[in-house]
Amino acid sequence: MKKMVFALVAMVMMTMSANAQSNDNNSKLTFDRLASYLELRGDQIEQVKTAMAQFESSMQAYYQLQDASKAADTWGKIQNRHKITMKKVLDEKQYNKYMATFELTTKNSADRIHDQQLANK
Repeated sequence: MKKMVFALVAMVMMTMSANAQSNDNNSKLTFDRLASYLELRGDQIEQVKTAMAQFESSMQAYYQLQDASKAADTWGKIQNRHKITMKKVLDEKQYNKYMATFELTTKNSADRIHDQQLANK
């Protein structure tokens, strides 16, 4: 469980780091692709942008968390709050697509980190 939590944190931090280094056009392109994939309506776009920014902000605060014993619980709270927000903004079909992408990204990142840990042994 701890490996999965730390893998998730690493995945999000890598994503945030990549986004911080990218220019505004690249970030806009990434969001535009997500919006297209989810088939967002005009009224959903700003809400999703806000939800994603809140998630990123929460993850930045989580990354600064010094107490490892609270890591799994804190990650779960951040993730659940984000899921609740996205569920309010998206319709059922959009939410299911988003969650499938979110879970796949999480799994792939965890697998990649696990493989790197094995290679470093």
